[in-house]
Amino acid sequence: MIPADYSSFLVASSQASAALIGLLFVAVSIAPERIFGHGAEAERQALALSAFTALANAFFISFGSLIPDLPFGVLVVVAGGVAGSQTLALLALFSSWRREGTLVRSVALFLISAAIYISEIVLGFLLLAKPGYPGYVATLAMLLLGVFSIGLARAWELLGAPHGSGAVSTIAGWLERRAKEPESKPDTPKT
Repeated sequence: MIPADYSSFLVASSQASAALIGLLFVAVSIAPERIFGHGAEAERQALALSAFTALANAFFISFGSLIPDLPFGVLVVVAGGVAGSQTLALLALFSSWRREGTLVRSVALFLISAAIYISEIVLGFLLLAKPGYPGYVATLAMLLLGVFSIGLARAWELLGAPHGSGAVSTIAGWLERRAKEPESKPDTPKT
């Protein structure tokens, strides 16, 4: 049972996520070969898959929460588990990320996504122990905002937006540049 104070948020969240999933489908369908074709870049595949995973996660948690008498904790555990397993599947692209020069950035976004989905699973178990506890539902609502952030950012990048526009991208870009710089040797004194 969800506290009534959160029903408006969850209704809006389910509607927003459904609309964004539809827009993501349209964006991908314009040139599907660029994303899922034989020669598609691994980064584009990861962007599309993680955007869809995030938005679908928000949709199922939000929409499912509106079903009366549904054990909400079970729903959150299952949705977090599915999203987490889809995120783990992105690790199959690891060697491609390295080859394309996006390793640090891709791993950073992978870790953030994984942390959010693991937190969802933990909250789901807490909600099983204390169904409808307002503190847990409030924390889950904040996590959903994080999920939306991931989904929107990844979808925006999929459309061709520059990578360096967010904090994670800026830090990851700096780390990637540092990793590519040749190691400088300390000056040795001349004798």
